[in-house]
Amino acid sequence: MSAYEYLMIFAGAVVAGYVFFVLVVRMLPSRLSASHQTQKAEVLAEARKQADFILLEARSTNQAKNQMLLEELDETLTDRQEDLKLNEENLNILESQIQPVTSRVQKLEHDFGQIEQHVAFARSTYESKQKMLETAEGNLREELEKISRTDSNQILKSMTDGIVEQRQLESQKLLKLFTEELNSGAKRVAARFLSRSMARYTPEFPWPKMINTVEVEDKRVWDLLAEDSEGLLARVKELIGIEAEFHPARDVESPAIIKLAGGMGVEREAARLALTEVVKMNHHSSWPKIAEFYQKHRAILDQQALKMGRQAILELRLDGIHTEVQKLIGYLNWRTSYRQNQYLHSFEVAVLAGLVAEEVGVDPTLAKRCGLLHDIGKVLDYRIEGSHAVISGDYADRYGETRLICDTVMSHHNDLVLETPLSYVLKTADTLSGARPGARVNLEEGYQVRLRDIDDVVRGFPGITKSAIMNGGREIHIEVNNKRIREDELETLTASIARKLETDVAFPGQIKVMITRRFESSTVA
Repeated sequence: MSAYEYLMIFAGAVVAGYVFFVLVVRMLPSRLSASHQTQKAEVLAEARKQADFILLEARSTNQAKNQMLLEELDETLTDRQEDLKLNEENLNILESQIQPVTSRVQKLEHDFGQIEQHVAFARSTYESKQKMLETAEGNLREELEKISRTDSNQILKSMTDGIVEQRQLESQKLLKLFTEELNSGAKRVAARFLSRSMARYTPEFPWPKMINTVEVEDKRVWDLLAEDSEGLLARVKELIGIEAEFHPARDVESPAIIKLAGGMGVEREAARLALTEVVKMNHHSSWPKIAEFYQKHRAILDQQALKMGRQAILELRLDGIHTEVQKLIGYLNWRTSYRQNQYLHSFEVAVLAGLVAEEVGVDPTLAKRCGLLHDIGKVLDYRIEGSHAVISGDYADRYGETRLICDTVMSHHNDLVLETPLSYVLKTADTLSGARPGARVNLEEGYQVRLRDIDDVVRGFPGITKSAIMNGGREIHIEVNNKRIREDELETLTASIARKLETDVAFPGQIKVMITRRFESSTVA
């Protein structure tokens, strides 16, 4: 404890004694007895003794503490003086070391100033020499241009163009070499992949044949239809929206037929079943029931289509496909392309896509999904304008399929340019399904006539230099003479060719017309 604290204790003790004394004096009544007065005197004497003792003890303690504090202070001062002496000695040593460094820095600053002066002089000399050189070069260039009668800028541009052309030619040669090597290797790998995929695929289903006619064997019905065929067939057209035409028998042994065409495949099949049922009733009064029979068969076919769609999804082990899309998949059973059943074609494309995807390292589930959905637009392309691939992608997107699936489906006929492994897998599977022997039936004579008619229409327009009919007659690539056809005339020419094809050529589906106008200049050394 410090001296101040002891002094405070002493003062507190004195005050306490005095307070105690005052209280005793005031509290004793004036009418105390002699014994009480004696006790009072004793108590006061004892209190004075205690106060004196406390005061004496506090003084002695305070003196001892003060002495200790003085001794500690002396020791601290002695230590501080020694530390100050050491610091002063270190400071003197540092000052002696700094002095030569300071003189060296001053010398370096002086030398640096001289170097800066030399550099400034050298820079000014260089700049003046550079200006003289540029002037001399300009004079020399002018003299050379006068002597050679040429422009230096033209010569420089010619040399630059020559170097650039040479490098471009070398680059093109290398690019061609690398492309050939890559194509050669890619063809070998692709052939191996396709060979393994086809070896693993063995279709087990027959291709059904579509029936679009209703045979009328009863001669009494022949007469009824011959007399009032328009009544029944007009109801069919108004009710369903398909074309129905009665063809009388050619001879006694051949039956008369009602030929159906156009519209949605499942609607045409329901109409065929309804007409078959009506015709068997052999009476004119049964014709108004065609609507009832049609609705009955259409409901049955809808259930069958949904069942077939679910069956395909289960066999392919897919999930999450909307019910409406499942029904569209089933509707493909009554849609053909080159006599190929499109339901079986879509299922086959899905299987082949899964096999090819496994070979090339693409997700086979995504590939099978794209293959199964890639042609659902063919169910609706009779009433929706546009490519069936675009319609398929649009309906897939409408019913919750991912953007990757929709874009891949749209790209399988290049309506959307998509260069992804999944897109190429789908195109490969679609081509394998359509091109394998027995898959499609082309009427060669009619096909050649259609191609010849298309070519005649295209060649009938002026300025056409080349034309190529692609994709089974569904695309025409045309090249025009750039001197005869201006760029702003291309759109009008394309529309004119398309209208001419619509009026002069009979073709299924749609034909895309593409025109190219190019100007090329090349030199071979």
